[in-house]
Amino acid sequence: MPAEMTMLADHPARQLLDFSQKLDINLLDNVVNSMYHDIGSQQRVAQEVLTNLKDHPDAWTRVDTILEFSQNMKTKVRTRL
Repeated sequence: MPAEMTMLADHPARQLLDFSQKLDINLLDNVVNSMYHDIGSQQRVAQEVLTNLKDHPDAWTRVDTILEFSQNMKTKVRTRL
C-alpha cells in the first residue's frame, strides 16, 4: 500500500468520503485550504481526499450543501464537478 494511502486511512479527512454521514463543511473547507496552502504529505492527503470525493458516484448529492454552507470560495469552486 502506498504511503499516501496509509496516511489517508488514518486521517480525519477520510470521513468526508463516508456518504452515510452528514457532510462536515468545516472539515471540507480545511482540507481545501490544506490543498492550496500546505506542502508535502498534508497537501498530498488533501489532494487524494478531494479527488476521491469528486470521483465518488454520489458526489453530486453534496454539491448543494457545499455551495450553500461553505465559507471558503475555493471549496465552492472545487465543487464544480
